[in-house]
Amino acid sequence: MIIDNPKYTTDYFSLKDQCFVDQTQKISKSLFTTQSFDAHTQNEICLPIHLNEYQPVLPDIYPIPARTKWAFEDGFFRKIKKNINLSKGLTFESCLKNSRRLLKSTKGKIAVEVSGGLDSSIIIGILVMLGYEPVLIGTISELYKFRTEKHIQEIISNRFKHVILSNSFSMQFTNLIETPPHFLPCYASLHHSIAANTLQSLKEHDIKYVFQGTAFDMMLTASVDNNANDIRFPNLQDDWMHDYVFAPQGSAYVDVAALTPIKRMLISLRNGQAQDNQKWWARKFFARVIPPELSNYAYKANYGPVWWDGLLSSSEQITKIVDTAWEITALPIFENFKMQSIFDGMNNGSGRVGYALLGYANWIHALHKADRLID
Repeated sequence: MIIDNPKYTTDYFSLKDQCFVDQTQKISKSLFTTQSFDAHTQNEICLPIHLNEYQPVLPDIYPIPARTKWAFEDGFFRKIKKNINLSKGLTFESCLKNSRRLLKSTKGKIAVEVSGGLDSSIIIGILVMLGYEPVLIGTISELYKFRTEKHIQEIISNRFKHVILSNSFSMQFTNLIETPPHFLPCYASLHHSIAANTLQSLKEHDIKYVFQGTAFDMMLTASVDNNANDIRFPNLQDDWMHDYVFAPQGSAYVDVAALTPIKRMLISLRNGQAQDNQKWWARKFFARVIPPELSNYAYKANYGPVWWDGLLSSSEQITKIVDTAWEITALPIFENFKMQSIFDGMNNGSGRVGYALLGYANWIHALHKADRLID
């Protein structure tokens, strides 16, 4: 059986019915079981990149990523794709040439999320060198942990006409009661408010594409030894923001390094490189397009304090959402919920388990609020 999703958003396939399902259909409350919750938690911990790794949260239903084709035979999925063949002899100039070719396919204005970190700075630097003037949008923070990012944000922002910076770090986990209804639970739904705020800020600029650099964390750090097709990115849930926040408004949330041509180029350039958690190779290779603070020094921000503050400020809404999930499902995991359990998980290294609980509860609440549940 061939499963083909030619769309630019995730679609959902039922193995039982052998067809794609209606994502707006109502979901039976009887499907919210311990088995379903455990499957979701496993997905959030393991972050599957292949359908064979995915644990169905709804019976026999699988998320099929945008623009992918799969074969299902003898109980196993096989991704039908062209292997990423590595190129030899790539230079910085050929990198620019390949990027220019890809950018020609974009029909509309471009914005870039500017974090003050290496990944977004590379994207911005390449665009500038190619003659593009993107709108910069990002979040700022007065926290000591983010002093370097703020400094670099200021250096970069001073060179551009259109810059939108807001103190949106405080929006982590906020406004969850307005989460759009979504077909399957996902951790990213807990941060929808930041994406929605980004989109709202860009309306006056008529932006079509928002570039971001999440995939660089894998492409610029993973060990590469002629194993391009083994790089574990993207995972099956990475397109949530695009699918449920940007695409419905006619925009695209583009993870630049996950695009096949860029992924192929970066992995080819890094072939033979060992694990590089500080991204020293990239800091040197892209030195001419990034601030010297990034090419000469390495640092890593700690997002824990930001998430902690967001959870604290949103604790009332979070408790309400989990209580709603308990009333609808009667699952023991939601009974007598206490916010402290989330903080304890963050402290002992099991934070994703707590986020999985919140993601599942947020999914149920969003469906309930949209009248998408049936008895």
